[in-house]
Amino acid sequence: MITSDSAARRGGFSPKRNLFSYVVEELGWRIVGGEFRPGEPLPNEAVLGEEFGASRSVIREAVKSLAAKGLLESRTRTGIRVLAPMHWNLLDPQLLGWRYSTMQPQQFYREIFEIRGLIEPQAAGFAAERASKAEIAEIVAAFAAMEAANQPGNEAIEADLRFHRAVLAAAHNDLLLQMGNLIGVGLMVSYRLSSESYTRFLPLHKEVADAIVARDAAAARDAMARLLVDTHTFLKTQLNRSRRAETSGARRSRA
Repeated sequence: MITSDSAARRGGFSPKRNLFSYVVEELGWRIVGGEFRPGEPLPNEAVLGEEFGASRSVIREAVKSLAAKGLLESRTRTGIRVLAPMHWNLLDPQLLGWRYSTMQPQQFYREIFEIRGLIEPQAAGFAAERASKAEIAEIVAAFAAMEAANQPGNEAIEADLRFHRAVLAAAHNDLLLQMGNLIGVGLMVSYRLSSESYTRFLPLHKEVADAIVARDAAAARDAMARLLVDTHTFLKTQLNRSRRAETSGARRSRA
């Protein structure tokens, strides 16, 4: 049956509130965490239903949801099987959250900033070349919202995400818009690590916006690249400090 420990490790998610969502969350977390390995069969609907105290219809819908994310496949003869990570929809925000909860933070940030570094600077350059007046106005308005958010929090995260999505939209390439989910999860976990990163990098956001307004593609690419590199470097420093503090605290507690 469902245990309090399994709920607690994901922030106290309550199965009583929404059993379907809980089953999706629990199974997704287990798959991404490696408890169920690629190619292995998942327990059948009856077994899962007994474990979660859920009807077969709830289990069936949860499996469909996870299959849509590329985690599972269900076939008549072979049953439900776990798929390899190459099939996972890694831009799905829920799946990104599961990965973050099961990965070392350093690896998570490295992966996010590597892909952002490959895409966002070029997107900023495209935005400088292709943005309409309305799209430039949205980028400027998004930065103004970032400035108006006088302390890091949900409002600041939303404004920051709005800015980056506005840049992606102004690049006039619909495939780039899928990056918005990745950026959103990255921003949320970054602010959990250090809210200082928000105010520290406001000036570089302004440089990106100014370059796009000026239609200077090279400057926009350069400013976005520096924003991402400097943010990643700052977060790595914060992670190292946090790790040293935890080690020091553990030593003192043993003394």
